Amino acid sequence: MKITFEKKITLGFIVNVLVVLILAWVVFTRIHSQGKTNLNQVLDGVMLFLFLLSIALLTVVNFIIKAQLRAKNLSQQLLVESQQLLQSIIDNTSSPIYIKKINGEYILINKQYAALFQVDPSGIIGKTDADFLNSDLVFANRNSDMEVVKALKEIKSEETIEQKDGKHIYLAIKFPLYDSKGRIYAIGGISTDITERKKLEESLASSDKLFNMSTEMMLIATLEKFIRVNPATSKILGYTEKELLDQPFLNFVHPEDKNNTSQEVTKLKGGNITLQFKNRYICKDGSIKWLQWATSPDTSTGLLYAVAKDITALIELENEQKNTIGQLYENEEKLRIILENINEGILVANTDKKTILANTMANEIFGIEEDEDISPNLIDHFELYYPDEKTISPSQNLPMERALLGEETNDIDLVLWSPNSQEKRRVLISGKPLIDQNNTVVAGIVTIKDISQYKKLEEELKESETKYRKLIGFKKE
Repeated sequence: MKITFEKKITLGFIVNVLVVLILAWVVFTRIHSQGKTNLNQVLDGVMLFLFLLSIALLTVVNFIIKAQLRAKNLSQQLLVESQQLLQSIIDNTSSPIYIKKINGEYILINKQYAALFQVDPSGIIGKTDADFLNSDLVFANRNSDMEVVKALKEIKSEETIEQKDGKHIYLAIKFPLYDSKGRIYAIGGISTDITERKKLEESLASSDKLFNMSTEMMLIATLEKFIRVNPATSKILGYTEKELLDQPFLNFVHPEDKNNTSQEVTKLKGGNITLQFKNRYICKDGSIKWLQWATSPDTSTGLLYAVAKDITALIELENEQKNTIGQLYENEEKLRIILENINEGILVANTDKKTILANTMANEIFGIEEDEDISPNLIDHFELYYPDEKTISPSQNLPMERALLGEETNDIDLVLWSPNSQEKRRVLISGKPLIDQNNTVVAGIVTIKDISQYKKLEEELKESETKYRKLIGFKKE
């Protein structure tokens, strides 16, 4: 059985008292036994023995005390070193740490806690929250301390502390500390600044809201499978979220687009960003959707972050436009062939009175090869006369002018005299306005029919008729 230091000191004290008492008895007996030689000799021997025993006991006690003092000093040194080590450890953590008694007096704090509340670490020992905190915070801290004392277990809570750069949110963990007899004697606390984490959580919450509310497909995937999809993805493709996550995404790709999709995934694996990649997906109902992808890879995690837009309607519109353009081109070719082979001059001018189309017959009538060099105003090229070839026709009554004003004219009989070629033509001119869907005149079209030969034949026929009538004696009444 191990004897404690206190018991050793007590036992040595009792033995020494007994020795002293025995020595006193021996001395007293020897004084009253004068002349008794044998007894005195025995008593002298006892005294010598007791004296030596006392010296031995005192020596032993001295060694014991010195050993205990050395052990105590060593323990104190180890305790100081342990405290310094503990202080060094908690000072080099990023979280404020403290220990205080049940009555609220501080036993230990680290430098982060001191910096947080701008207090002196050495001067705070023995003080309470009321010495350096505002009353609201003192009240809140005291209540939470008492909860730990009542619950006798760790308690977590969030605390908001005003600092120079604004409010910070801390996750406070408070726990009980017990003595050697298992009784709570202090409360420890560790606070972790979770301000950035809270902001990140709020940001993630906002991102999740955007992720779920987006009308475009938003996905997170590995190089083979989707691992997260938003509701719009299920809505556009028709599959449930589970169906989309349970199999490789290439299974949903149109067979003709699987090869180029695999090549694009290989590029993403190398860290390249995909913009405006198009492929077709097969929907659950069997229909085909054209999707346009923007994908960014995260090389550290191997994940792909993608946004896809349903461009099926746009592709169909483009195809329809291509077909329409093809039909228009075909119709234009047909129209060109018709215009070039018609025996009438065709002239089209816009509202700016610039010629935008003239057929070969019109070029021949005007004597100009380039369409843009032809003025829709006939008086810029000809002198205009009525059929009597004497009366000048006014320019405001010309078919092009009236067509651009929205009026329609038919077969106006005119004579065109060209000062350059010194030729004249007898023509019938008609004009019509071209109207758009808003009932607005956008152009005028004029047809010029050269009837010079017909009029010449008509005159020749009249002369022949007159000649033959005279020959047969026809008399005019």
